[in-house]
Amino acid sequence: MDEEQILHLCMQAGCLLLRCGGETSRVEQTIAHMSIGAGAAPGSVHSFVTPTGIFVSMTTETGTTTRLTRVSGPARMDLSKVTRINDLSRRLQRGAYTVTEALAELDRIETFAPLYPRWIQMLAAACSSGSFTVIMGGRPLDFLFGAAGGLLAQEITGWLTQYAPRFFAVLLAALGGALLAVASSAFGFTHHEGAIIIGAILPLLPGLAVTNSIRDLLAGDLVAGVARGAEAVFTAAAIAVAVAVAIGVSPHLA
Repeated sequence: MDEEQILHLCMQAGCLLLRCGGETSRVEQTIAHMSIGAGAAPGSVHSFVTPTGIFVSMTTETGTTTRLTRVSGPARMDLSKVTRINDLSRRLQRGAYTVTEALAELDRIETFAPLYPRWIQMLAAACSSGSFTVIMGGRPLDFLFGAAGGLLAQEITGWLTQYAPRFFAVLLAALGGALLAVASSAFGFTHHEGAIIIGAILPLLPGLAVTNSIRDLLAGDLVAGVARGAEAVFTAAAIAVAVAVAIGVSPHLA
């Protein structure tokens, strides 16, 4: 049993899960499954996971070895990769993989292309935003501007998260979508400014962060739960500020 290899496997799987949107309780469970599957004695590997860091310790006859890694880099939600890693951990525990094979599989999972190509993701974002606009009382032309606003917001978010904190990316994305809505209304193209704004910003709402926060709190991970909750609050605040600015600008566009 190679302690360093087992710890490396646990760290790599945990970091990839966090970057792809997995909650901290899931990461800790996956580390436990993988360590046992890799040959560690049950209860000999302990982990403490936060949204930005992973602590793993392994106790053997020679002593305790502890590793710490900081989770950095832009996070990109990809629940298909979360599912693949979960499946890998269970297969490893059943003996279907060796540690070396599991590490190679993790490398392959990390380089997998998204389940849906980018054009489908953008089309889905546009259709969902336009549909929300109609649900809120918009007309067919409002649907088109709502879809365009949602598409613009998604593009801005995807581009800016590579270079700036998510708060600023969401702020500017929501501002772009809301400004498109108020401009379309100010120039007489549409008549349901509020419905278009709602449609454009709804895909930016922090639904996954709220869900992960609640799950972490219910699982007893108070640090992670509060951190995820704070992330959701800041994201919602960024959207609110952007909408307020756009609405404040609208009288000057008329």
